[in-house]
Amino acid sequence: MSDTTTSHQIHEIFYRPINRKIDRVVKVDNDDPSVVKKELEEYILTPQLERHFSDALEAIIDTEHAQTEDVGMWVSGFFGSGKSHYMKILGHILENREFEDTHAAEMFRDRIEGNEMLDGAVSSVTQKFDSEVLMFQIGAKADASGSESITEIIHREFNISRGYASMPWVAQMEQELESRGVYDEFVDAIEANTGKDWTEARKDAMFVRSDMETALVEATDEFDDEDDAARAIDDVQDNVLINASTLAEDIVDYVEQREAETGDNCRYFVFIDEISQFIGDDGQLLLELQSIVEEFGQKGKGKVFLGVTSQEQLQQLIPGVLEKEAEESKVIDRFPHRFDLTSENLDKVVRDRVLSKKGEFRGILGNLYDQHEGILSARYKLDSSQSLKPITEENFIDCYPFLPYQLDILPEMFKALGKGSDDQLAGSERTLIDVTQSVLKDEDHLYNDELGALVTLDMIFDEISNDIPSSDVKSIREARPKDADPEIARRVLKSLYLLQQLPWIPNTADNIATSLQTELGPTQQLEGDVEETLDALVDAGYVGRSEEGYRFLRETERELENEIKGIEVGPGDIRRSSKRFLNDILDETSRVNYQGKTFQVNLSIDGEEITSKGYIDLKTYSPIYQRYEDLDPDGLKTQSFSEDGTLYWIADNEKQHDIYEKLKSIFQINTVVKEKRGNELSQEEQEALGQKQEDLQRLRNEVEREFKRSFQRGVLIYNGDTEEFDTTSTSLTSLVARKTDNAIPKVFTSFKHGSATVKDRHIEQIFGDLSGSSNPSVFSDLGVVQDGELIAEARISSEVEDEIQRREKAGESRTGSDLIDHFAEPPYGWSREVVRLAAAVLFRNGSIIPTYKERTYGTYTEDGAQELFTQVTKFKSTSFDERETVDIDTRTNAKQLLDRLFDRKVKSTDQAVDEGIREEANEWVSTTSTLLSQLRRVDFPLTDDVEQFQTRLKNLLQQPTSAKRIKQFVEFENELESLTKTAKDVAEFCGENGDENRLKEYETIQRFITTEWESLVDEADDHAALVDVSDDARDAADRVKNTLDTEGVISQWNNVKTDYRAAAEAFTATYEALYEKRHDTYTNSIDSVKAYAGSDIDESDLDSALSDLTERQGDGSVDLDISNKDHINPDPSLTRLIEHIQTVDAYESGAKTKIDDLDDDDDDGTVRESVDIDDIFGSVVVTDPEDIDAPISELRGEIESLLDQDGDVEIRFR
Repeated sequence: MSDTTTSHQIHEIFYRPINRKIDRVVKVDNDDPSVVKKELEEYILTPQLERHFSDALEAIIDTEHAQTEDVGMWVSGFFGSGKSHYMKILGHILENREFEDTHAAEMFRDRIEGNEMLDGAVSSVTQKFDSEVLMFQIGAKADASGSESITEIIHREFNISRGYASMPWVAQMEQELESRGVYDEFVDAIEANTGKDWTEARKDAMFVRSDMETALVEATDEFDDEDDAARAIDDVQDNVLINASTLAEDIVDYVEQREAETGDNCRYFVFIDEISQFIGDDGQLLLELQSIVEEFGQKGKGKVFLGVTSQEQLQQLIPGVLEKEAEESKVIDRFPHRFDLTSENLDKVVRDRVLSKKGEFRGILGNLYDQHEGILSARYKLDSSQSLKPITEENFIDCYPFLPYQLDILPEMFKALGKGSDDQLAGSERTLIDVTQSVLKDEDHLYNDELGALVTLDMIFDEISNDIPSSDVKSIREARPKDADPEIARRVLKSLYLLQQLPWIPNTADNIATSLQTELGPTQQLEGDVEETLDALVDAGYVGRSEEGYRFLRETERELENEIKGIEVGPGDIRRSSKRFLNDILDETSRVNYQGKTFQVNLSIDGEEITSKGYIDLKTYSPIYQRYEDLDPDGLKTQSFSEDGTLYWIADNEKQHDIYEKLKSIFQINTVVKEKRGNELSQEEQEALGQKQEDLQRLRNEVEREFKRSFQRGVLIYNGDTEEFDTTSTSLTSLVARKTDNAIPKVFTSFKHGSATVKDRHIEQIFGDLSGSSNPSVFSDLGVVQDGELIAEARISSEVEDEIQRREKAGESRTGSDLIDHFAEPPYGWSREVVRLAAAVLFRNGSIIPTYKERTYGTYTEDGAQELFTQVTKFKSTSFDERETVDIDTRTNAKQLLDRLFDRKVKSTDQAVDEGIREEANEWVSTTSTLLSQLRRVDFPLTDDVEQFQTRLKNLLQQPTSAKRIKQFVEFENELESLTKTAKDVAEFCGENGDENRLKEYETIQRFITTEWESLVDEADDHAALVDVSDDARDAADRVKNTLDTEGVISQWNNVKTDYRAAAEAFTATYEALYEKRHDTYTNSIDSVKAYAGSDIDESDLDSALSDLTERQGDGSVDLDISNKDHINPDPSLTRLIEHIQTVDAYESGAKTKIDDLDDDDDDGTVRESVDIDDIFGSVVVTDPEDIDAPISELRGEIESLLDQDGDVEIRFR
């Protein structure tokens, strides 16, 4: 107990008896006068509440002289914030009920301290308006099915409040009867017939209708019998309409009726408690609420208000329910009066309503604070990431025997435990006021304790234990870990259980100990006991370690924990896990910076090589390696004397066991998590597994941190020198650099010559004007420019040139990538920018020639040449050669050849000759590319020569140097002489010089010879009577055919055209003659069929019979034009035309057969017959007049036979 000597007990210090009855929850519809009077007397007004009351009342007062549609009130607040209480008090102020010798408004004004504005508003609103308030908790009023709408519930409660039935149709009947003045008679009849009071009888949904039918007949003169009354009830039931509009109309009518009766200015308020829980995530209900408040505003114009309470602010509730922004804004606009109750309100309410002290005890408590001020400020506070109230004297007196921080955290704990309820704890009716009072009035806790005793979190746990899952409570009550006091263990578990509800308070041993201090005084003993107890609870599986301390393990978690601990872990598992961590932690040490350049380090971890791209070796040894292997630091030190490029880093192994245990846990947890992944798990198992995954991440973070610290406190050995570290703030790379700064100059002995920092812009500047004074200092540092002159003999340039020469002589690759790699190695260690600058100096000086993508650049002024050095990707792909020269004879021959082949005159210099070759080659490669696409299409005979010419030119362009190109040009002289002439002829033939492109005409002649002419010759051979081709025409066509596929086609082109015309004219003449013959032949055949048909046949039938003939008849003539140089391609073809002529008889016979078929179809009684003359006379050969006697006699007999048939007979001859 405290060292304060006092005879006072805790329960004596409070202004009101601490064991008095305080309702756990304010129920808005509990209008018991004694309850309401007590609520008004004890109501605590905070500044925040005063503002809210003032705003609400002023909004109502404003409606006296100004109509408004802004009638929506939204009251929000978290668990136990008092929003229901606020709404209930507001309702009683407005109704201003009388209590004995006073009124509700006067009782409320007694609670106001110095706020004249609020006092005036309360007085004004009660004087100006006669208000009626309908208040109810909507969840308690809704039917069990959950099918009722908000509108239906309000309508029912509105009816009940006026004395009508709860069933809408019954209430409607009551109002109708009341308006007719027969309601009392109706009630008397019901009660006489049933023996029941009407207010009870009307609740019986099953029998009330039949009772009403009988009473209506007896009590009124409007119904003849019960059937007549039943029909009237049916009409009412069928026509009861309840929606937001009709509800608003009914309430407004009621208000206006009251105004007419009383002459007062009346207002009506519908206050609904817990609307957010009723709405849940139902967007339609929220939109219905919007419709109701809209109708109240539009129809009431300020006479009817709608107020609701919600655990969430309106802006927070809407996004979870509505998706459309337009709808969101509408709902928000309909509730312009929004009042949010915060913790500021709750804190003051608890202090004033529960913890308010008697005046004489404030001084005593002040003395108690003074005695313990130091330890209170130092030890009696929680470590938290959120701000908690400090322990000042005033706060201490107000809150005692609670501490100020407890009133901050308890509402948040209850909210976390409440699973979403804002005025209940886990579904019960426990509020903060109730819990705080219960702790103090419980004689097992503090009621009889002397001053100095404190409320602890385990007491709070005991008070709300019924609201905590029974399995958790049972686990805590039965906890008996080894090597720990069971009572302390249970207290620790209770505190931990509550603290871990708040993520912003670390569950550390210190915080738990602070929350369990039972009295003012020294804390060290309890702190030590708590820490030891926590270790025992961890070992026993009741508690797990977390990122910031400890965590209470629920039953499922404990089972999982035991399963995890049962996983066996071997040395190999530990070492493999260790290396995975070390790879990530030590990766940064594989690169170090020295004088502006990054050097790769060959990193080895616990004997395994990780990286091998550098020339400095870093061999590291972790605490886990030292657990399993013998390590001799002195031996490594001795060995290092002879190793200029090797460092040894031995980690401190003080935390070796901790790291081992955590690696073991990681392996065990990871094994179980993987086994359970994908299995079907209960919700609790999923949560437990999720927590273990969080533990896994925490352990990984701790292992990484401890591994890193072990190296930060380790030993680094180089060249016989040992450096011991003792730091946690210096990066691992910085520690390694302390020794690599010594190692690098010994390994890279020539680094100093290229150590200057070169940028990309410096490489661009080396190709610029060097004579000015604006050259960067790096040029002089590297010696590549002095006094405005380029120095190709500078050390870096000389080294690069020597390497190019060496590689060229050895036949090795000499790309930029090769040079960069070479000079990155010892003894250089130069950056790629230094190498690129050195090569650029050599190129500008004319010492080397670059080749990129088969193009060689002779000078740095050529387009794109400088990019080969300024762009690193191009530089890497560029190959370098020493510059080569050409002798004068070769150059002269090349100059003359250019003139001879291309009429190109150039100066007698390598550069001029090379430029001429390249320009002519590029031009003719482009020209021949265009030509070849045309030539290949028609299979032109000189295509191969043009393609060979192009190949030679491309070969010239691909030469790596100007010298090689000039020499190659001269070597190609003989081939180019003939190929160039052919290419020029072909180009002229194809119109490349601007003349006509003859290739199209060539294609026309080619197609004629292979198609039309071939068909003409074939038909002449097969049908000599119809087709005759002259020998001259045949000879002309043969000459064309023999020339088209030869190289002489261009030189013989005029003759080819002449012969083509002769052959084409022979073809067209023959075709046109046959075309006319076909027309004449088919015309005669058509006339014959028409004569055969006679004049009686229907014209459409005749056309149908003649269709095959008319389709092939054609026009009288055709004119084939060969002058436009297009392919003749007649339609139909010559072959088809001859076929038409030869088949005319068959088509004529078919037409006559169709006519015969038409005659057979007539039903006029006439028998129609035909005689085929050809059948009789077709085989007769006449050499004498008597030869025709026999066939004529046969014809006569055939006719007589046919005419001998019954009826009329008609015969046609075919």
